[in-house]
Amino acid sequence: MTLNNHDSDIDVVHKYNHVELKGWVDQLQYIDREIDNLLSLYANSLGEKSIPAGIQELFSERKKLNKELYEKVLPYSITYTNVAECDDIQCDMAYLGEYDRLRENYKDNLEAYQQLKDKLFEEALRKE
Repeated sequence: MTLNNHDSDIDVVHKYNHVELKGWVDQLQYIDREIDNLLSLYANSLGEKSIPAGIQELFSERKKLNKELYEKVLPYSITYTNVAECDDIQCDMAYLGEYDRLRENYKDNLEAYQQLKDKLFEEALRKE
């Protein structure tokens, strides 16, 4: 990201937001892969037993919600480059409003995933 001396404050905000959106996309993709890896690791630790249905359902639901958020963030991150074409504050505010809504959804998704992952670790450690 390149910041220029002539960039307005709102231009700087938009540039930082665009970088952050790319980070969200990357993290949501990582979470999707990590869910599969965690469940495989947990299944291997159980030996002959299968993953409890409740755990499997919770992770399946989290994976679904994560994918839904990814499918909202990805196209938005692509269209966010159009913000440079805004020529009034209403246009800027429309982009920023959607950005704020997605940021809250991303934050909530991340917190819920972290709590679920903690629950899996507690369950796995209890099995030993």
